[in-house]
Amino acid sequence: MNSKPPHGSAEWQRIRRDNHKEVEKRRRESINQGIQELATLIPTSDTNKAQILQRAVNFIKRLKENETNNIEKWTLEKLITEQAVSELSASNEKLKQELERAYREIEHWKRLAEGKDEKQ
Repeated sequence: MNSKPPHGSAEWQRIRRDNHKEVEKRRRESINQGIQELATLIPTSDTNKAQILQRAVNFIKRLKENETNNIEKWTLEKLITEQAVSELSASNEKLKQELERAYREIEHWKRLAEGKDEKQ
């Protein structure tokens, strides 16, 4: 048995219209839920949907601008830090060489002193 009304009949059109209304209602509810969720994420007390959306757009633009500024700032800080590390590494290497030279000089003077002590 076919429980569907004949295609194009008044009953068929009513069912089709009711189905469309239900789909449209769920779509609106989903949009409204999304707008309400946006309202909780942005600094606003507005309940007007258009205002919530506009403030969300402005808020996202500010966030993206802040992100760009932070990336520029962090890139500069990274370059400065890398330069400082490079300079400190070079300075450290120079100090190591001076220390090695000082140890060699100490050893040289020790040998000279030991040699004089043996002669006396």
